[in-house]
Amino acid sequence: MYNWSVQDAIVAFVESMKPNWPAQHDLYMSVLYAFVDMQSHLLTLLGYPPVP
Repeated sequence: MYNWSVQDAIVAFVESMKPNWPAQHDLYMSVLYAFVDMQSHLLTLLGYPPVP
């Protein structure tokens, strides 16, 4: 019923990513900020008032 080798591979992958978590978090936040900034500019171009 369970495929333990796949589960072990997932656990090993997550464990290997742990040292890079601060960099991953910074990348996620910068991409998220860029996306929100782009959407804000798009909505302003479409005539919606900017949010302070």
